[in-house]
Amino acid sequence: MSPGNIVVALSEGDFISFARRWATIAKALVAIKSDRAYPLTLPNVARNVIAHEIGHAIGLGHNGDPAMLMCGRPAPCRPPAFTSATERYFPLTSDEKALLLTLYPADWRGR
Repeated sequence: MSPGNIVVALSEGDFISFARRWATIAKALVAIKSDRAYPLTLPNVARNVIAHEIGHAIGLGHNGDPAMLMCGRPAPCRPPAFTSATERYFPLTSDEKALLLTLYPADWRGR
């Protein structure tokens, strides 16, 4: 992704947050529902939903591990699983980290 190629839209709406990536043109949209609507009102959830959707925007898919950031459909992982009394980001798997290093190596330069 080049600078400015990910648009993050923060909404007052009540919908399922999502990301849409167009790899062929290196563009992505991340749309985040209102932080005043459940489940983003739960402690620690909003930060992880946003990070999860940005993960999709940069090329990550879902996994089935509820302890990891990119857990999602078809696995039974849902945003309330990010609830935590301690502010923290859920981690990426080692495979996801390796994929990101493949997609964006140290010498990577945007288009």
